[in-house]
Amino acid sequence: MRYVALLRGVNVSGKNKLPMALLREALKATPFCDATTYIQSGNIVFNADLDITTCEQIIADLLKAEFDLNVPVIVREQSAIKDILKVNPFETRTIENSKFMSFGFFDKIPVTEKIDEVMSFSTEIETFKIVDDVMYFYCGVGFGKTKMTNAWFEKKLGVTSTMRNYNTTTKLVSL
Repeated sequence: MRYVALLRGVNVSGKNKLPMALLREALKATPFCDATTYIQSGNIVFNADLDITTCEQIIADLLKAEFDLNVPVIVREQSAIKDILKVNPFETRTIENSKFMSFGFFDKIPVTEKIDEVMSFSTEIETFKIVDDVMYFYCGVGFGKTKMTNAWFEKKLGVTSTMRNYNTTTKLVSL
């Protein structure tokens, strides 16, 4: 199975620094095959004959043991991410300006009451849709200006989340 691992909160420098070259080297000690990373924001694409939960645990344990990092790891089948792109409810807007489109990947499905509450913040300019454990977020004001950050969604929905922009998400299905 081809998987994509999304690491929450790793950076090129500063807090939670994780050099991707060192991560790729460390991944060689795992049962994963053909592991590669994409850009410095914590994206791993790999093959494994394991279930998602086991893959998440292996990566989390590796990050703690090798890099002293305790960061959330969300793993999805690569084909599932491809499907997410196919059903993007904001595809027309995305085609017009993909820099305003991102996807939130949650560790679990938020409870309906919290989804209903957070949906009241959706506007024409900052609009989002939550389907199961994925959020489609078209942020017309730009991600640097919105108050609806990843941390904001996590707090409101009671989930762990990591966001990826449209271009990164698209690239992760092609690797």
